[in-house]
Amino acid sequence: MPKDILIVEDSPTQREQLKFILEKNNYTVQAAQNGSEALKMLKESKPSLIVTDILMPEMDGYTLCKKLKEDKDFADIPILLLTSLSDPHDVIKGLQAGADNFLTKPYKEQFLLSRIKYILINQELRKGGLSSEVGLEIVFGGEKYFINSNRMQIIDLLLSTYENAIQKNNELAEANKQLIRMHQELELKNTQLNKLNDDKSRFLRMAAHDLRNPIAAIISSANFLLEITDQKLSENELEYFELIDRSGNFVLQLLNELLDLEVIESGNLQLNLEKLDLVKSIQRNISFHKSFAEKKSIVIDFKSQDKQVIVDIDQVKIDQVLNNLISNAIKFSHPESHILLNVSKKENEAVVSVTDKGQGIPKEEFGKLFKPFGKTSVRATRGEESTGLGLSIVKKIIESHNGKVWVESVVEKGSTFYFSLPLNK
Repeated sequence: MPKDILIVEDSPTQREQLKFILEKNNYTVQAAQNGSEALKMLKESKPSLIVTDILMPEMDGYTLCKKLKEDKDFADIPILLLTSLSDPHDVIKGLQAGADNFLTKPYKEQFLLSRIKYILINQELRKGGLSSEVGLEIVFGGEKYFINSNRMQIIDLLLSTYENAIQKNNELAEANKQLIRMHQELELKNTQLNKLNDDKSRFLRMAAHDLRNPIAAIISSANFLLEITDQKLSENELEYFELIDRSGNFVLQLLNELLDLEVIESGNLQLNLEKLDLVKSIQRNISFHKSFAEKKSIVIDFKSQDKQVIVDIDQVKIDQVLNNLISNAIKFSHPESHILLNVSKKENEAVVSVTDKGQGIPKEEFGKLFKPFGKTSVRATRGEESTGLGLSIVKKIIESHNGKVWVESVVEKGSTFYFSLPLNK
């Protein structure tokens, strides 16, 4: 059986890959990068088979195929078309050009080799058997085509197209099996993940419960000792008591926020919605923070265009949001500066803003703000501690109310944190 093959392929990578496959299987191979170059090479030697791409510069595969079939010296060379096209019109164009076989990319190596073997085995039959010419005009896909191929070419091309379809169907069936396996594995992993998440939540609740009581006892004991020994303590001793109190309260806050975050992320957050006045809520939370702000000589102002802004909210959760945003504004503001809270109605929303005149946050760090334990390069102006959980809880609470939260900030000028809530209809 003859084994010399001419490859016509414009892609250097695919050309070399095809050449490697064929030479590895003991075929003698020549290669051209387009139809024009192939015609020049054919004048030097005549191969047993031509394997050609369709889409190529200068001269495509259809044109090359047609020219060869019109030339009596080369008309008997079988031509295998390689293409990544999948339009049914490609088959008709192949028939028009006189192609003998058809193979779609990407192809498997064994499928390519079996196709080439089939063509070469049947080459003698093609030369001597069913060679009567057929002149036939057909309409396909709304377009007219004239087919001028012998019957063996038509049979071979249609069989190769059918075989391609079977091959692709087998590949799809295998891909479907893999998808089913992956889906089953994913379901198993999800089940395991849910169990781990439940175990984590249970452990966190137990740990927080077991830790909160002794931490609260430490804080109470430190405050009691401070009250009864205040006049007898040195400055250093007073600092130690304040450190105990400050550290204890920080740990207690961290435990509470971890529990809050766990409840929210587990999907167990329950909102007790009431029709409430957001103006009064903001005023009440400002009063809670006045003593904290006065320690840094910070003035908190509040503006509202409306006397009342009625919204459906969970009072405790929105207080938690306001508490976080106001305390953050105080922590990160410079002493003797101003903080402004504002509430306004915009279409169907109430928009609340908290503006400080602090250090500002670099824009590239905005993405860290609303993630658990996401901390930026900005530090509190008097070293106040932060858990890194507050803003992530704020975001989740506001989103659970069908609202949004966002930030605007300019370095060295300050920041404004916003949240919106749907107005009561």
